[in-house]
Amino acid sequence: MKNIKAFIISCIFLILFFVFGFASINLIMNLVVKHGSEVVVPNITGLNFDVAREQCKKQDLYVKQIDKKYNNSFERGAIISQKPNPDIKAKRNSTIEVIVSLGPELVKVPYLDNITVKEAKIRLLNANLEMGTKGYRYSSDVAKGKIISSSPIAEDLVPKGSKVKVLISLGNVPTSNTDKSKYLKLLDNLGD
Repeated sequence: MKNIKAFIISCIFLILFFVFGFASINLIMNLVVKHGSEVVVPNITGLNFDVAREQCKKQDLYVKQIDKKYNNSFERGAIISQKPNPDIKAKRNSTIEVIVSLGPELVKVPYLDNITVKEAKIRLLNANLEMGTKGYRYSSDVAKGKIISSSPIAEDLVPKGSKVKVLISLGNVPTSNTDKSKYLKLLDNLGD
């Protein structure tokens, strides 16, 4: 009976010793490993992806591109957003997920030559563009009220939402002062 009692006490002592030792080693390892294992996440929004990756590498952080999107505010290759956010602590060797800009979405300028301003506005709207400033000039080749040319010209690629300038015909060059005053009134009426 004494042997069984001694054996049970020895087993309990060994189990307690093992549990205490395991807990102590775990606590010590956590303190040692956690010490210096966190870094402050830098703000890499707006930086070129490759530049940001090199900057983060120096802090033992990785940068992973998770998506690409068109963006008018950031040039092609720049980081639009990041996770985790800047200025918070993260563990060394963790990954910052980023969305990278494809730059502004480009669209083609439609043909606007020799059509009315109203038709041009519709074509521009359909191309996700806007009518810019309007200029006026006499033209013997293009009828009065129709577009002589656009800037940028047709088929040029421009950022979505850009404004396209147009030059509108005043018709043939006037020959008398009366005709000139008619054209000045026409200018006022063609404002829109």
